[in-house]
Amino acid sequence: MEKFSQLLDQLGRGNFTQLTLNLSQNGQEIAILQQQLAGSDDKQLDTLVEQHPAMPNDTRFKMMCISYLKYSRDVDPWSVWSSSDLIFEFYQCLINCLINDNAPHIEALIPVAIRETDFIIALAHKLDSFHLQLHTRNHQFLSHTSSILSRLFNSTKPPRGNGSSKTVPGKQRILLYLVNKLNNIYFRIESPQLCSNIFKNFQPKSMLAHFNEYQVDQQIEYRYLLGRYYLLNSQVHNAFVQFNEAFQSLLNLPLTNQAIVRNGSRILNYMIPTGLILGKMVKWEPLRPFVSQATIDNWNVLYKYVRLGNIQSVNHWLKHNERHLCARQLLVVLLEKLPMITYRNLVKMVIKIWTTEWGQNKLPYPLIERALQLSIGQAYEDNTAQDFTIYNGIHSSKNVENVLVTLINLGFLRANCFPQLQLCVVKKTTMIQEIVPPATERITKIFPANSHVLW
Repeated sequence: MEKFSQLLDQLGRGNFTQLTLNLSQNGQEIAILQQQLAGSDDKQLDTLVEQHPAMPNDTRFKMMCISYLKYSRDVDPWSVWSSSDLIFEFYQCLINCLINDNAPHIEALIPVAIRETDFIIALAHKLDSFHLQLHTRNHQFLSHTSSILSRLFNSTKPPRGNGSSKTVPGKQRILLYLVNKLNNIYFRIESPQLCSNIFKNFQPKSMLAHFNEYQVDQQIEYRYLLGRYYLLNSQVHNAFVQFNEAFQSLLNLPLTNQAIVRNGSRILNYMIPTGLILGKMVKWEPLRPFVSQATIDNWNVLYKYVRLGNIQSVNHWLKHNERHLCARQLLVVLLEKLPMITYRNLVKMVIKIWTTEWGQNKLPYPLIERALQLSIGQAYEDNTAQDFTIYNGIHSSKNVENVLVTLINLGFLRANCFPQLQLCVVKKTTMIQEIVPPATERITKIFPANSHVLW
């Protein structure tokens, strides 16, 4: 029996061992197929598949087999680019076979789809990295991959009742895997808002009664991506909750696995700055397996500046780390959120000295203005239009009332402002927390975490 007839017999009976695009795994078989299929045109390949007795009566399945024969016949083992149309045509046909819940051999095809999806995403990312040389659009191949996967996601039917992970269909068992792959691609192609539809429809599509029935590593990945999505939308408390839950789950896994350590580092890249925005101070000792001493020292510098209420130094730190922060899409949220935490700590220091130590409960505006001048720095105060940047544009010691009122409205300061008297009046007490409540407590109260995200 010729190799291609033997292959079709295996495929028709649900044996998909050879069904892979990865030439490092089946290159020898593909080479034999290429020799046997040389000279056969597309119509002849269609006839071979249609007339083969082992083929099930399913159009999509036959199209997948035909596309694989075309790939075997025409693939160039020396050029991914010249074979890319064959590669993505087969992958699309493979995923299309999973659209129909009653498709032949669907349960056996699901592990193949997972294996080929991992291969295709890595390949698409590699091709996109050469888009200038190939004259293709930026993220063209990853975007195409996401469109294929999104059809599979949309084809997953809503639950008709609860089930366990052992009884639900294979498409349901890989639902979280599919969700994570799509969301990862959306972040890679710089379109994270597309994640909204995936996050919104994930639970309604799932037949599992509880989120924790999915694999732990997939749960961690989902929470990490959800946290990043929240952070991009300035929902800082929601983001921190997801990062923290992901990290706590990860700590229960064996840290001897380097992939787990890398995932921990990835989560902490976002969890640390998110906690800082919430006013949380990190305990570094449990995090040492995941972050280097240089990283700890760098973040500690920023922590010190925020704690001291030093706006100028905070901005210098952000500017110095601009490239690193932009790469992780953290710069904007830190520029937006950190100043008020820093101003809160500055005003807290002034109140501590003026009220709790000297017994004065009336803070003159000029006193606060002088503190702002020292915090913002003279260089920032004297900027010309030519020096106007994202770091110094909004900070001025003249904004005394604006700063105080904003702190009061956010619940960071319990006081009353009297503009005509140029005074800020606080409670006369030695208990500073009665005047300046803990930042974390206030933020979590004003912006409670979404309790209906997971089930």
